[in-house]
Amino acid sequence: MADDDGIGPEAVRRAREAIREALGFTRGRPIDRGLPAVWREPRGVFVTLRRYPSAELRGCIGFPRPIRPLIEALREAAVAAALDDPRFPPIRPHELGRVTVEVSILTVPEPIVETDPAARRARVQVGRDGLILERHRQSGLLL
Repeated sequence: MADDDGIGPEAVRRAREAIREALGFTRGRPIDRGLPAVWREPRGVFVTLRRYPSAELRGCIGFPRPIRPLIEALREAAVAAALDDPRFPPIRPHELGRVTVEVSILTVPEPIVETDPAARRARVQVGRDGLILERHRQSGLLL
């Protein structure tokens, strides 16, 4: 999703703050009164953590479907990417200063109903669109 709502930098700041809180750097959640309405809308979100400067993946967790308000989904995904990604050991407090945080805020998924392969390809723009691929009871996500 493009940063049409202008919340990209704030989303990264809030994701990093949620991780800092989970690691014990800060106490108590920030007050969310007065947040723009977009933060209360159900949205899908992914948080990706990378080592700096190597850009090596360090964690990535998220929710592709809009099942909870953005502010809640963002906090949960950020902490899970830092501490619960099963592919990596949890981030340790001393690592946080060398980790970049990327936030992908997703729009509501739309089915692609075209049956012609060329029409399907024309509908998807790499870099703008993510894909949720589903078959039977399995699914995969490409952002």
